[in-house]
Amino acid sequence: MTFFLKLRHWELFLMLSLPTIMSLMFDIPFKRLVVASIGMFVMIVLFAWMYSIGAWSNARLPPERRRGLLLYALGLAVPIVYVLMYIVLVIPGLESPTPPRQPPQWMLPMHMLSMVGVFYGIWFTARQFKSLQESQEADFLIFSSMFFLLFIFPLGVWIIQPSVNQLYAKLDPTSQFRDEA
Repeated sequence: MTFFLKLRHWELFLMLSLPTIMSLMFDIPFKRLVVASIGMFVMIVLFAWMYSIGAWSNARLPPERRRGLLLYALGLAVPIVYVLMYIVLVIPGLESPTPPRQPPQWMLPMHMLSMVGVFYGIWFTARQFKSLQESQEADFLIFSSMFFLLFIFPLGVWIIQPSVNQLYAKLDPTSQFRDEA
C-alpha cells in the first residue's frame, strides 16, 4: 500500500476528483447509479489512502503504541459494503416506475455503523500518523487538525499528503521515493 504514500498531493486530488470531472466533460447524465458509482470510487480511493497512512504509521511506532488493525480495517470496510448494498439493492428500486415510499429497514443501522466506522478510521489515521510524526503518543489536541483535514478530504489532501511524503522519505530512504516538486 505504499503506492498512496508516494503520490503527490495533486495526483491524489486528481484521483479523487477525476471521475466527477470526466462525467461533466463527457456530459454523462447524473442519474442515481452514476452518482453512486462515482461516490463509491472516491470512497475506495480515500479509504485506501487513509488505510495506507494509518497502517504504515502503526507499523513504524514502537510496539507499546501500536494498535490492532482489524477494527481499523473493518471500520473502513463497512461504509464500502453499505454503499455497495445501496447500489445493488436500493437504486434499482428507485429507478422503477413506482418507487418505494420508505427506505428499507436495514439502512438506518447500517448507515449509523458506517458513520462510526468512518469516524474511527479518521481518528485512527490521524492519531497514528501524528504519533509517528511527533515521536510521542499524540493526544486529541495534537492530532485534531489532521482529524478535521481528513474529514474535509478535498482540502485535507493538499495539506496532509506533503507531510506524508516527507515522513515517508525520511523513514524509508531505500524506497525509491521520487522527490520532485
